[in-house]
Amino acid sequence: MTPPPTAATGLGPVPGVEELMADLPLSRPTDPTWGELAAANLPIFLADHAICEQQAALFGLSLVGHYPEDHELVVHMSALAAEEVAHLRRVTTLLHKRGLSLLGRRANPWVQGLRKHLDNSSNANLKVDRLCLGALIEARSCERFTCLLRVVQSTDPEVALLLQDLGPAEKRHWRLFIELARREAAQRSDDFDFDSRWQGWLKLEDELAAQGGKSPTVHG
Repeated sequence: MTPPPTAATGLGPVPGVEELMADLPLSRPTDPTWGELAAANLPIFLADHAICEQQAALFGLSLVGHYPEDHELVVHMSALAAEEVAHLRRVTTLLHKRGLSLLGRRANPWVQGLRKHLDNSSNANLKVDRLCLGALIEARSCERFTCLLRVVQSTDPEVALLLQDLGPAEKRHWRLFIELARREAAQRSDDFDFDSRWQGWLKLEDELAAQGGKSPTVHG
């Protein structure tokens, strides 16, 4: 049996949240107290993190199922799903090492709020929106990982190393999603305004993020 992937040892420089936000599409930083809350409740965070990695892999594969004719999307999303599964294995290995268990699926109000914004009026609109949704989930995850990393880097090097490895992956993922969304919009023959639609998504995420930061879960 192939063992779960392991990370290289050693922590590098930790980026500031302000520095990270400048590179993310998000307009609202997470309240800094969330990092302290998550650090004080790492078993909850890690178990929820495992669920998020599972859902991210399933989301990538669902896009493959929805759009099998889109070769570029299939290649990228199947690779993304494989990477998310590798992340899942790392988190579950860490949980097991600490005598912690996985949790079942739970409600994620932040994601549920985003999903309500999906435009089902046409397949073309829905495809763009699904990709925008993926971009926002990965971007907010990247930001949250960095918030927590700054808190645990001196108290829990094992978790810090995990977060330092996964943060850049989330960054690559949100950029991939938005590139695919822009590509899809550019191929359309109608007057679809991608920038306007994307700004609507960012405004919604800002409103939802304002209600968060109160739970030690990844998007809580």
